[in-house]
Amino acid sequence: MSTTEERDVERKRKAEKALHREVTVKRIKDIVWTAVIATVITIIVVTSLGWLTTQRVVEKAREEGVKELVALRASICLVRFQQRPDAEAKLTEFKALSYSEKDAAIQKFLTDEGLATMLGEDVPVPGAIDNCADAIKRL
Repeated sequence: MSTTEERDVERKRKAEKALHREVTVKRIKDIVWTAVIATVITIIVVTSLGWLTTQRVVEKAREEGVKELVALRASICLVRFQQRPDAEAKLTEFKALSYSEKDAAIQKFLTDEGLATMLGEDVPVPGAIDNCADAIKRL
């Protein structure tokens, strides 16, 4: 009878181990599925709110790059204007104009002389002439 009892105890032990293994596997599956669902929900929420979209980062970098490019080109335009031998005469001429005429005259002069147009380009970057004209008005 002791062998029968030992076999029963052994079977109980094996049954408990199998039950414990099943419970552990179920817990692991639950944890994995919870992590997968949480990840998917997080990705959906984060991208729908625009927090981590690569496209937005690229767009913002491009916008900043364009702003910096316009500022650089306007600075180069201003330096080109100041280096002209007739810069002082042109400044005096522009200052004599009324406020509404001054903007148009400066922008026409910059366009005609190509001061905001860089080498290898046919037209200046949009906004460079306006920024350069504003800088010339402040001289």
